[in-house]
Amino acid sequence: LNIKAFELERVLDFDPKFLEAGSEDHEHDSSVTSVALRVEKDVNVAMLEGWIQKLIVENGANLYRYKGVLAAKNMKCKFVFQGVGMLFTGGFVRDALWKENEKRESRFVFIGKNLDHEMYKQGFMACCDVDL
Repeated sequence: LNIKAFELERVLDFDPKFLEAGSEDHEHDSSVTSVALRVEKDVNVAMLEGWIQKLIVENGANLYRYKGVLAAKNMKCKFVFQGVGMLFTGGFVRDALWKENEKRESRFVFIGKNLDHEMYKQGFMACCDVDL
């Protein structure tokens, strides 16, 4: 994406000890989790993009990182998407073709705060095997 969402120099400006090992003030936030899914189904890309836009509007501040590689119905190219917060990009990659004997599958991962795992899985599945 090259959106510079994480700039190490900026982090070090406000937290000079960020890179130091063994810092006692470092705590993990248990509300930050990831949800991932892999299915052997084709995805309706238009529905997926609409679903992700809805997620961004409703929960973008809690979405830290997300990405996926998808099989789209009747397409030989893989659809690759990624995002950081409210910034999303995705498209068919001409150099990433499904090989003749390759298992067509769609997979994604979302990393963020207070993620409703079932809602993400159900939302993604609703985009699978659906015609326009």
